[in-house]
Amino acid sequence: MMKSKDKVKLLIIGQTPPPYVGQMIMIESLVKADYRDLRVFHARLNYSQTTAQIGKVRFRKVFHLLRVIVESSYKIMRHRIDVVYYPPGVDTVPILRDIATLLVLRCFRPKLILAFHASGLCQRVSSWRGLPFWLFKKAFFFPDAAIQKSSLNPPDGEFIKARHVYIVPNGCLDQFERSRQSRPLNLVPVILFMGLITEEKGVEVLIEAARLLRLAGRKFRVEFVGEFTSEGYRQKVLHELKVKGLEQCVAFLGRKVDHEKWAHYRGADIFCFPTHYSAESFGNVLLEAMMFELPVVSTAWRGVSGIVEEGVTGFLAEIRSPEEVAARLELLLGDEQLRISMGRKGRERYLEKFTLKTCLDQTSAVVLEVANNRDESRGRKNSEVRSVSTEAG
Repeated sequence: MMKSKDKVKLLIIGQTPPPYVGQMIMIESLVKADYRDLRVFHARLNYSQTTAQIGKVRFRKVFHLLRVIVESSYKIMRHRIDVVYYPPGVDTVPILRDIATLLVLRCFRPKLILAFHASGLCQRVSSWRGLPFWLFKKAFFFPDAAIQKSSLNPPDGEFIKARHVYIVPNGCLDQFERSRQSRPLNLVPVILFMGLITEEKGVEVLIEAARLLRLAGRKFRVEFVGEFTSEGYRQKVLHELKVKGLEQCVAFLGRKVDHEKWAHYRGADIFCFPTHYSAESFGNVLLEAMMFELPVVSTAWRGVSGIVEEGVTGFLAEIRSPEEVAARLELLLGDEQLRISMGRKGRERYLEKFTLKTCLDQTSAVVLEVANNRDESRGRKNSEVRSVSTEAG
């Protein structure tokens, strides 16, 4: 066993739940993991306690920013950190926060990995000019490595001229084997949505698809599990349900975590996630659905296409197309054997490519490679894209 003093010292700067969204859950998994060759330290971001606060300006966040900078700087110096793992935001306010943080931390010259749990930074910043872009370049350009969740996402790592760009898909801990209850026999099939309740996640697309399915005479129940991003949006969606006459077959059940969350996957027949979210990089909920042998209907959007195998583990519709989503759902609603077959193949794909162990092993490999790279490589200006994943192209 490697002695503690011989291990690479890794500082992970990132938020853990709450709120319960994919990035925070993944950061928590990275922080709590038991690594053979890494000693992990954590500086917890805590800018938002609810999903409605994410990306919003709050006075208390300024004080928290100062605390994060001071705590991270202290840990870098006190523990002689070898590598810093930092997940940038992709909206304007988080990017400005990240600029302030990185400008300070890079003065200590640790090896830096920018991990894009959210994607689309290059699209947001490409129009910046003058002083803001100059500060952005000082803070972001030429990190030792960038981690992207999929090769199908915007090229954020290449945009910031990372010396190496790695593709490391997310993974999740297998909960299926821990809860071996048999799937209930639903009188009508249950279509499950899990995630942020916001327009960009495809909520209104699924509602319209439900209306089309009702017109086609299909029986089903749609369950939305997750937090609304605002009270205004909640009122809008509930009004839409009433206008479309879907109140009896569509339900919003709120946020569920741990056993309650897994029970909803266990109790569903189909998983539907018609996302076109501007910061989408992967979609952990898709892994969770496949883990529970659910066939998936999603969209051909960024990293989603590398998770769902079209026609094998589910279907991929065009974004913002309730007609295509409804057509795919209708196929599954009318064919129980197809649902079972796709669900089983989805679990096989999860076990082969997307377990938490696979993700942790790949992340550890990247950190060790970055830590062991000689400083001469810091003079290079071109990104080198590497894959340590088994992601499908």
